[in-house]
Amino acid sequence: MDKNEMVKGFSQNDAVVILKTDGETLQGYLSKIDLARDCFVIQVAVYIGLDGKVEREDLVECKFGDVDTISKFGNEPKKPRTFDADLKQYPIGKYLMIWGKHDSSINPTIEQGALKSINWDKRTLVLHNITYDEDRTVNIDRISFIDGTRSGPGALGSVQTPDWHLRPDGAWYRGERKYAGP
Repeated sequence: MDKNEMVKGFSQNDAVVILKTDGETLQGYLSKIDLARDCFVIQVAVYIGLDGKVEREDLVECKFGDVDTISKFGNEPKKPRTFDADLKQYPIGKYLMIWGKHDSSINPTIEQGALKSINWDKRTLVLHNITYDEDRTVNIDRISFIDGTRSGPGALGSVQTPDWHLRPDGAWYRGERKYAGP
């Protein structure tokens, strides 16, 4: 199917369901239709618990070639919010991890650092990489999604689960979890 035919009738903020050729289903809101990179960028909710409470929303890239079918759902699009509006929510100094095809890469890469500035005319932003003490310029239109939940470089948690240890109260613990017995 021609890419112009595939995106016909869809616009930013439409609620959509995408059935991918591998059987996976994506459901969310169209954040961006990127004809230059042949992909949809979908804002999908990440849920916690059985109550369906939304913990956060991630932007997921879906290549046109991976789409079996795409259809709208619901009557009205999500409140009109653009990718630029989402980007504006991050204050200067906020640590960001940004996925996309940065520079001239053909594969997704990550740029990370403290947000230093945004140039809307040039459609670029500057991140200050704390680890290497250097500034990196990122093209806004090549961003796939942004993780604003981190506070700095490095892993989100320890790589190894701590061993059991005996506390002075006579109980065994692994981290803060008390051993409950067999």
